[in-house]
Amino acid sequence: WDISYMLKTNERSNNMTDMTKYKNISLKHIDYNLIDKIRRVLVPNMILSRSQTVSILINDKAKKLNGKLKKK
Repeated sequence: WDISYMLKTNERSNNMTDMTKYKNISLKHIDYNLIDKIRRVLVPNMILSRSQTVSILINDKAKKLNGKLKKK
């Protein structure tokens, strides 16, 4: 998964969030705290946003499932 695209998008993004492209999720406090720790070490010398961290972890897991996910 190419993180450079996400980082470039984040750098130039000063516009309002397009609410049609995003959804919210609820997390247990322990999971939220784990994401906070992971986001500080996932990319060397950079602290990712929590949403970037979740996206990276989800995409990595999807790759590992290697075609086992069914399309809608």
